[in-house]
Amino acid sequence: MAKKISSISLLFVFNIISSSFVFSEADKLAPALYVFGDSTVDVGNNNNIDTHAKSNYLPYGIDFPDGVSGRPTNGYNMADLIAQSLGLNLLPAINSIDVSSYNSIEGFNYASSSSGILSQTGTDMFPGIMSLEKQIDMFKDTIQKQLKPRLMSQDSLNEHLSKSIFFLVTGVNDFALGLLRNERKSRQSIDHEAFSNDLVQTYASHLENLYEVGARKFVVFDVEALGCLPLNVQNAFPENPRCLDDLNSLAFNFNQMLYQMVHDLGSKLNGATFIIGKNYQHTLNLVQNPTSFGLKEGFKPCCEITHYGTCEAKNSPCNERKQYVFFDGFHPTEAAYRLLASECFSGTSGTCFPLNVQLLAAL
Repeated sequence: MAKKISSISLLFVFNIISSSFVFSEADKLAPALYVFGDSTVDVGNNNNIDTHAKSNYLPYGIDFPDGVSGRPTNGYNMADLIAQSLGLNLLPAINSIDVSSYNSIEGFNYASSSSGILSQTGTDMFPGIMSLEKQIDMFKDTIQKQLKPRLMSQDSLNEHLSKSIFFLVTGVNDFALGLLRNERKSRQSIDHEAFSNDLVQTYASHLENLYEVGARKFVVFDVEALGCLPLNVQNAFPENPRCLDDLNSLAFNFNQMLYQMVHDLGSKLNGATFIIGKNYQHTLNLVQNPTSFGLKEGFKPCCEITHYGTCEAKNSPCNERKQYVFFDGFHPTEAAYRLLASECFSGTSGTCFPLNVQLLAAL
């Protein structure tokens, strides 16, 4: 009798576990999320690179459940929040794991702080960072070493990749650490339109590269309002903070080219769907009218920043972190990321256009 009860109990427990697993799987809106880009979505890839472009010290991570992680913000970043909204676990930094022995196929984060669209961006200041091209090469390696052995068939792999979300946030460093820095060093003007055009064409080739290996659902963010970033604002207008029109125009003009390129790729690549994430307008809205979004401080960073715009190590940040748009000289707070991620995932304001991520996942 005891054995019978034990068997029934075990069967009951097994059914509960199985039901929980099925619910968990059913709760996923996409099989995986693959994230590429710069510090906006970096979750610690640079921690394991011999570079100074790291955020693995306090006050970064002060509100993150596991503490300091390499995310250049106080808590979760946008990539984390999108993953959670899709019903996925937080994505591991690709440099933090042995991909061949990692069992989960919910996606990975390849983003590297200070990187850009161009392979050379940021490398003179921060050798070792992973350009977008390098990140995509690592994704191809993931396909061979991790996805193919677990998905078993080419059909299963194709299905997985075609239903997964490919999330890209990059471009700002090509201006901040590339074009603008080179102009300051050489004291010569560079043709901004020609530079932006070359940048867009290079970006297009990277997106096509992802398409060729199976990606079909893309979220591509534009470049934020450069002239509204706290470091730039403090350097130019320390007493009366306001956005710098010339820097914003630079980002705006690039973004117009980006929108056209993405539209053209959507028409050219059979079966591909592209979303544009409008971070430029979102940033403008937040800094110009933070109270409309439940925030108080638009221009002032939450932490004390160095002349590079990063947080001073171990100094205490502001107490009202949920009231600030920016945590340091460049990067938003978790509160600001939540606003952007929420609008992009399920909003109807056009922050993510022409449809939101939730609708993209359902396609």
